[in-house]
Amino acid sequence: MNPCLHFRPLRPAVASDGATTLDLLISVRSPERPAAISVQRPPLNLALVIDRSGSMAGSKLSHARKAARFLAGELTERDRLAIVTFDEEVTVLVPSQPVRDPLLFVSAINTITAGGCTALFDGWLAGATQVATQLYSQGLNRVLLLSDGKANEGLTDAAGIAAKVQGLTQRGISTSAFGLGRGFDEDLMGAVAAAGDGTLAQIESPHQLADLYASELQGLASTLGRKVSLGIRTRNGTELVDLLNDLPRTNVGNFQLPNLRYGQELNVGLRLQLPAWRPNQEIASVRLAWDSPEADGRQQRIETLTLPVLPQRDLEELESDLQVAEQLALLQANRQRRRAIEELDRGDLQSALASIEGIDMHLAGLPQSDAVQQERRLLAEKQALMQQDRNLSRKRLRRESLRSSLNVWEGRDDQA
Repeated sequence: MNPCLHFRPLRPAVASDGATTLDLLISVRSPERPAAISVQRPPLNLALVIDRSGSMAGSKLSHARKAARFLAGELTERDRLAIVTFDEEVTVLVPSQPVRDPLLFVSAINTITAGGCTALFDGWLAGATQVATQLYSQGLNRVLLLSDGKANEGLTDAAGIAAKVQGLTQRGISTSAFGLGRGFDEDLMGAVAAAGDGTLAQIESPHQLADLYASELQGLASTLGRKVSLGIRTRNGTELVDLLNDLPRTNVGNFQLPNLRYGQELNVGLRLQLPAWRPNQEIASVRLAWDSPEADGRQQRIETLTLPVLPQRDLEELESDLQVAEQLALLQANRQRRRAIEELDRGDLQSALASIEGIDMHLAGLPQSDAVQQERRLLAEKQALMQQDRNLSRKRLRRESLRSSLNVWEGRDDQA
């Protein structure tokens, strides 16, 4: 069973006698997991890379060890695991090997103690190298990077680190980035997760770590497509004006989507500009491509978009699809959070508060569905938090701004 592509225009037609601004939602719908494979997940080839710098001392490292022991206990001899730690130096505690005896990994994990600085890139590279030694062509290969700080040893530039991560993503090694506490660099960790085709998690309390690892394993077990791309080719003078998700580009210019998971729907919002249109003309073609753990070779699905043609006056009288309007507004709200982040970075609290208020005012004009009400609650929380803890509000805003671009773990914030 393969994912499906669906086109959902805000208005179900285009104009014959003038230009049309076409707002469109592309939905990628994955099937529910077949019962026959519910107990048989792809084998996993993982490297757990743990920051052991001085700031991890105490409860953070204690819970990191506990969560690492949990991870080792959940894997089987079909899976491989490596354990890597880093401060200013990198240590491969357990080289990549099948998890035949979890106690071997647990004993090594119990020896992890806090050290000095944060050579994040070197730690990640060592973990990726361990994964690369035994790539699973029919499994999932991933680095799980956990850090509570900023990269301050070796390569520290976020763009440079993300470029290295993306290079290995193209070879089939993905990376999830888990930021712990309130000192980690959320921009760097977000860039790593996006480039790594993995999960971004912001963990405000170390108590959340076990839940995070359980969620990550569940996500890996339910993955039906990785290295997912969306190619959009406009036709007959159509112009792609905007894509609301701010998706990263692949090396051939397509848009990179998060991994496909059973039972999941991904929505991509875009705006197209069309000249006066003739009936039966193709507006665009869309190609969804992915690698499947169950099949060799690149999988793909291609759909073309055509719409009815009406005079401009009749088109303007058509009602908008309220569900599409809601989804597009939620995608726009993710993006607009970046303006508030920029204003916080400039020290302009009042402008940041006004930006959040502007997002909320737009959402207030929509039907108040559960999704819209939840989004407005999140915005109200950020407004209150900005005046109490700007650092924490920035981290939460960054996490929420990335929800439409990659898999973001939504842990409860009230555990901090």
